[in-house]
Amino acid sequence: MCYVANVGDSRAVMSGSNGKKLFPLSSDHKPDDKEETRRIEENGGHIYQTQAQTIQRNDKGEKQLVTIVGPHRVFPGRLSVSRTFGDIEAKVVAFGGNPRCVIADPEIKAFRIKKDHDFIAMGCDGIFDKLSSRDVIKVIWEAANKSQAKNIH
Repeated sequence: MCYVANVGDSRAVMSGSNGKKLFPLSSDHKPDDKEETRRIEENGGHIYQTQAQTIQRNDKGEKQLVTIVGPHRVFPGRLSVSRTFGDIEAKVVAFGGNPRCVIADPEIKAFRIKKDHDFIAMGCDGIFDKLSSRDVIKVIWEAANKSQAKNIH
């Protein structure tokens, strides 16, 4: 048996059948997820995004006003995740928090390991904000195959 528990914006994905299959093993706990937004709002919190304006030059070199929008965040706490360990400002009432908004309840998946399961890749938002789950599995397979080819010679 394999058990995968997740809290926050890290992710676990499993490769199967030599990379031909992809099995998501966790969900990102982001405030803009429909279920997370519903849970947060039902418990007295809200989701917001910060905005700032700056002047940038376009392709023609002309100045233009551009609005930069930040990530979705949970109030209280100002976090860009909806589940986390710690984070006193988000959870402790004495510090302005609400223990029912940003929670530490993990998502848990359990499954039987099968012969066609290859490996599990785990990573943080720094990876998965830039690469899809499919791309991460592909990169790992490419690196493994390249390494194996080097070891043959």
